[in-house]
Amino acid sequence: MSLVPPVRSVVKSRVLLITWALALLLALYLIENLWVDRWIQARFAGLPSLVPEALTPAWFVMFVLGGIACVVMVVCLVLVARHGRISLRGKVCTGIAVVGACVLWGVWFSATNGTTPAAAAGQHKHSVTLTWNASTSTVAGYNVYRSTVKGRDYVKINAALVTGQTSYKDETVQSGTTYYYVTRAVDAKGRESLDSADVVVKVP
Repeated sequence: MSLVPPVRSVVKSRVLLITWALALLLALYLIENLWVDRWIQARFAGLPSLVPEALTPAWFVMFVLGGIACVVMVVCLVLVARHGRISLRGKVCTGIAVVGACVLWGVWFSATNGTTPAAAAGQHKHSVTLTWNASTSTVAGYNVYRSTVKGRDYVKINAALVTGQTSYKDETVQSGTTYYYVTRAVDAKGRESLDSADVVVKVP
């Protein structure tokens, strides 16, 4: 004769598993972004960074996923708190895990959204001034692209086409970050050239 586990026990196990799995995965990713990634980049410069550049599509994806994870964890925590067969110790530990992961998500948002404490206080902000040689072809202007990963994931940072000059000032850099810049010439039809040779800038 087979025994079927009580439905409440199955729900208890699944809710706890989902809550702890989300809290652990989210916390590990956020800790890597906030503290471990900088250490890795300082010692292994060739490795790609897992920190998304501020306000890029990748950043918004991670922001939304983190928010969804926090909402799901809070809902699971409510279910855990109301479950009669979960011990008080289990409920407290689960609550600490959920609160810790959500706090880390808030710290990550503050640290990666491009608004630094120094900027908010009106203190000195870092900037990068780029210059390049003019194209030998007739062009309408230039676009400037930036990435934190060498050779890929470049994002255009100039709001309008750079015309009449071969320089650009990037005032959205973050301290302690290494950036890779390339430029592309744009013709009268809006077609871009291939990437120029990249320029590496480490912001102090």
